[in-house]
Amino acid sequence: MDKNSRAASAIMAVFPTVGAFEAFTENSGNNRIMTSLIRYAKKNDLIGSAGKEELEAFIQGRARMHENFVPPNHLDFEEFLEKKEELLNLKLSVRNLTGRINGLLQKCRVDFPRVSNSMLSRLRKEKATTVYKQNVLRSIAFWLGHERPELAYQWNYETLFRLCQKNKSLEKNFQEGVRIGFAFYSRGDVIGHETVNWLKKSLKDYVEKSIPHFRYGRWGKVRSHDITTLYIDIPKEEEEGDPAAYRSCLRAAVSMAHQISIRWALSRYGTKNRFLSIGITAGEFDVLDNYLLPILNARLPGDPVIRATDYVRQCLLINDIRAFLCQKPYETTLFNGETLTIWWIVAFWTTLYFDFIPELLKDPILKDNPESRQHLSRLLFYPGTVPEKETKKTEPNAITIFFTRPHNAMLGLEIAKTLYYRRLFREALEILRIVLSINPTDLTARALRLALFRSLALNAPSPGAFEGMLRQAEEEALYAEANIPWQSEDFYCEYGTLYLVKAMETLRSTRDQKWEVAEESDLNSTKQTVLAGLEKAASLFRRAVTVSPSGIRSSYLLSCVKTLQAVVNSNDEVLTNPEASLNADPCNVAQPSKDVGWEIGINRSELPFEQQYAFLKHMLGSQQQIHDDSVALNTYRPTTLFSYAVALWDFIPLATVSTARRVIAMLKTAMDLARLAANNEVCIYSFTRIYGEIMPPEQYVRHLEKAIQMIEEKAGPDLYTRPDEEIIQFNGQNSSLLMTLNF
Repeated sequence: MDKNSRAASAIMAVFPTVGAFEAFTENSGNNRIMTSLIRYAKKNDLIGSAGKEELEAFIQGRARMHENFVPPNHLDFEEFLEKKEELLNLKLSVRNLTGRINGLLQKCRVDFPRVSNSMLSRLRKEKATTVYKQNVLRSIAFWLGHERPELAYQWNYETLFRLCQKNKSLEKNFQEGVRIGFAFYSRGDVIGHETVNWLKKSLKDYVEKSIPHFRYGRWGKVRSHDITTLYIDIPKEEEEGDPAAYRSCLRAAVSMAHQISIRWALSRYGTKNRFLSIGITAGEFDVLDNYLLPILNARLPGDPVIRATDYVRQCLLINDIRAFLCQKPYETTLFNGETLTIWWIVAFWTTLYFDFIPELLKDPILKDNPESRQHLSRLLFYPGTVPEKETKKTEPNAITIFFTRPHNAMLGLEIAKTLYYRRLFREALEILRIVLSINPTDLTARALRLALFRSLALNAPSPGAFEGMLRQAEEEALYAEANIPWQSEDFYCEYGTLYLVKAMETLRSTRDQKWEVAEESDLNSTKQTVLAGLEKAASLFRRAVTVSPSGIRSSYLLSCVKTLQAVVNSNDEVLTNPEASLNADPCNVAQPSKDVGWEIGINRSELPFEQQYAFLKHMLGSQQQIHDDSVALNTYRPTTLFSYAVALWDFIPLATVSTARRVIAMLKTAMDLARLAANNEVCIYSFTRIYGEIMPPEQYVRHLEKAIQMIEEKAGPDLYTRPDEEIIQFNGQNSSLLMTLNF
């Protein structure tokens, strides 16, 4: 990163929101610091002239949403400093850290207060209630932005300030939550200390990197029940007593079970003669062992790894956590005569909702480079031709491990997912061929193969190949419908997207002909083909709404399709002019999404107009939060943010200045997440061209930059100084649809 970019990152780490800048400038005691910051920004070409207004405009153009900077629960400033190596990749003592911070402030001639060890000790125990303490936090944030720009989005002044505001004196004694247990059983091989230590280390690594907010007492700690049985308690932090309150802690537990089950299969300790059982229970901690130990010890048909109680099953379904459970549970009787119902997880909807396995991301054979591709191709398509010398250098790897246990469908799906997000579509299909040869009714494998065929269709060299790949994808869906007794929202969303792709690609090819004069019969025929595809997609998205407890993803796609139908019906120019944007009269465009909103209960026409608008925004926000809470995959999260931005900008009848600012902030956050995905050499599952496709991060970022530019142009000048509720007037123009902008 160049000098100017580091300077910009440092400024934005100090002032990540417009509110943070305004709070700083309101205190006249900060004038000297402000002067030094303006001078620093001017010197690094961030602003054109040395004025506070120019610096404010710079910050406004890059600011994020205030609610994005929520630190992990129960992490306070003291814990933050203790975990600086894990959180910040910082292997410095506190004394050396203060020296680095003060050295940078002096070098940059920024007049924030110098950081002392004694002040850090006070901030460990006290709230940042004084201006001086707050400016010390800004000093730290400035250094983080400059020296750790890739982390400054999360660890900035707003986050540090919130860490310091937490109560450090009391240990909260949670009574309820989720207890997840792990037990080893020998089937011939010794369960030694190395094996148990591997599990402890893997659990600690996952907790620290993925849910690093536990501080108090036993919460989040790996504890032993006996030599070969470990467990972790994850508290239910919400006060409510209903199953919905378990959403966060249960998602953390299920994600942990998913990760550990795959890591165990990849480890050198995971042999056929050692069995790992994982159990998940929920409720009052005092009684959970009565249920956890029996489900860990139960001998179940097929040896499922991840088991759950009946109450956990209810919570999974109500909170829309995307794990598939067995069709028929197992029942056993406890010592007190109580009947215990045991369910087990047979699959995860891993393609969109569960994070990558770190070992697979790092595996050289799964990398997207010429050498790895060549070796992977030999293993998959030319078995037996890999030279022995080369084999010894690369084994064991994920592929050879999977070949030794092809019955492990979850491992096969994780490998296929990793290849999918690296656009190695043919290689992913070969892995799924093995998975489906053993279990042809694996819905998650069928759905991923459907998505792979769709991805290949979008890259087809000819119209015939395009049609053929879509036909293969359709056959996957038809087979699943006919032979798999249970369906899901995401299956029907992927199925419906086939017809959305077909409709939009028909529209694109028609536009590319650049007709000067179109025969009316040809135009009508093309129009009806496009509309028929959109109607078929809408029908499947409605089915997805029906089978889902929330219907959030499917109702979004349904709104998109109904809006597209309105555009095609009301604007023939989009069929013949490749330069015409996919827009129409605002009234025609707004009505379909209003109708869908009324159908699903978020658009309440019986309320007064102002309350309708407020209720709609509230419900959209609530739905986005529920959906986002079910997502642990960071290459899909940018799309959840983009989709929410589309809902606010395209589907709400009135666009306000506040909405425009909020949408821009969300798109910038999505861009940040996309850039982070590039570090792992994976792509983004993108809706920026309407239908779901795997897109390189740099292309995704360009799409969002174009979206931000469009919104800023439509919103008009002085966006960050106008009243929040000012309505943006389009002055008789067509609507400016965000979802079709990059088509």
